[in-house]
Amino acid sequence: MDRKHFELTEECGVKFGTLATGKYYYNFPVGIAAQSGKEGGEAVFAGDGDVTVIESFADFDAGGVGGFLVQMSKILGLGPIVGVVGSPSKVEEAKALGCDIVIDKSSEDLWEAAEIAGPPNGYGTIMDANGISTLKESYNHLAPSGRLIVFGFHSNLPMGRAILSPIEWIRMAKKAAAMPMFDAMDCTVSNKSILGFNLSFFADEREVLSDMFDQILLWIERGRLFCPNVVQMGMDHVAEAHDLIQSGKSVGKIVLTTSTVS
Repeated sequence: MDRKHFELTEECGVKFGTLATGKYYYNFPVGIAAQSGKEGGEAVFAGDGDVTVIESFADFDAGGVGGFLVQMSKILGLGPIVGVVGSPSKVEEAKALGCDIVIDKSSEDLWEAAEIAGPPNGYGTIMDANGISTLKESYNHLAPSGRLIVFGFHSNLPMGRAILSPIEWIRMAKKAAAMPMFDAMDCTVSNKSILGFNLSFFADEREVLSDMFDQILLWIERGRLFCPNVVQMGMDHVAEAHDLIQSGKSVGKIVLTTSTVS
């Protein structure tokens, strides 16, 4: 298999090999294996050093999306960065990825700790993938001109094997109906912004994705952006892998391997 090139699929997957007709076709970054940790050149996108970022997740994956957000925030000069994790096992990993302060919401009140950790006038940016459990307070804890970036609804969904229960589907419907509403006039008066996105719907935004992905590859090659921790499990452990990711206790990414993968 050719692992010098890869293509991003419209389903947000990855294909390895030489596929010259692919929309999103890239050379595999040379720095992804070495992960030297050496600083590279200046980033293409400038950051505002006065912005404070809080990662607000039901379960910070400490290596997946949350881990990349922390690293990118560091590169762009944002800070201090306050990370939120759902269990003690993820605290050290969050710090290692670049969080200046880590809140373990399993042992302390999230918003009391966030008020102590952040500036008195609120946060410049809050990145929230929680959904109903935090969205309202995330907005309330923004500073004037702050931005709430929504990219998931983790707490709206069931965890573990209960996901197939009809009762859980009823609970999800009730949560969807109780989602917080935001006043456009309040956003205007307070200069607050709410942004939402889903990567799956960016399939046709070739120019936007290409520019952003080129930057990510450059950061990886220069050792400024590190890939997440990867836990490899064989195909005969599919059930265990599913239970682990549904438990919210996994750190990084879980990859299922076959006998053909070295």
